[in-house]
Amino acid sequence: MENVIISYFEVESEAYQALSELKKRSEIADQFLLSQAALLKKSNGQILFQDGFDTGKRTRDDTWKGSLIGALVGLLGGPLSMLLGAGIGSVVGLAKDAGEAEEEASLITAITSRMKEQDVALVSVAQEQNEGFYDRLMEKFDVVTVRYYASDILDEVDHAREVERNLQARAKEDMRKARSEHRQARVKEYRSKFKEEFEELKKRFSSTD
Repeated sequence: MENVIISYFEVESEAYQALSELKKRSEIADQFLLSQAALLKKSNGQILFQDGFDTGKRTRDDTWKGSLIGALVGLLGGPLSMLLGAGIGSVVGLAKDAGEAEEEASLITAITSRMKEQDVALVSVAQEQNEGFYDRLMEKFDVVTVRYYASDILDEVDHAREVERNLQARAKEDMRKARSEHRQARVKEYRSKFKEEFEELKKRFSSTD
C-alpha cells in the first residue's frame, strides 16, 4: 500500500536521527520502498520545511518542491492553513468560511492541530507491504505515527488547493467591497464638508449686505 506516514516527535534531535536512518535504509526488498521524506517544524506559528530528501536524487535542493510533500508544505504555509490556525495573523474576510475550509482539509487540520510550537514531524511517502519495518525503525524514539493512503492525500491536496483559490477569490472580493464602501462613506463625508463650507460662505456674504 502506498502511504503518507507522519511521525510526530517530542525531541527534535531524534527527528533528525530518524530522518538520517530512514535515508540509509529507504529500500528493504519488497517490504518497504521510500519515495520521499521531509522534516517539518512549527516555528512562530508557521509549519516550515527543515530538511528532507528524494530517493530518486538523494538531495536537499528544490526537487522536493514538486512532490506530494512539497505540495503539502505549500498548503501548510498558505492562507488555508493560516485560517485553520497554523500561520501567523489572520486572513481578512475569510473567518466566515472557516467551517467549510476545515471540512475540506482533514490532513491539514490534523497536522496543524497536533503540532505545537517548536514541534517537529517527519513526513514520508512510501510503499509498505506491512508496517513493521518503519515502526521498528521508530520504536526507539518518543514518537506518535499515523498513516494515510497516499491517493487520498493527493486528492485532498488537489481539493484543498481549489478551496484555497476560492477563499482567496472571496477575500479579494470582500476587500474590494470594503474599499468601495469606505470610498462611498468618504465621498459622503466630503460632500457634507463642502456643503457646510458653502453654507458658511453664504452666511458671511449675507452679513455684509
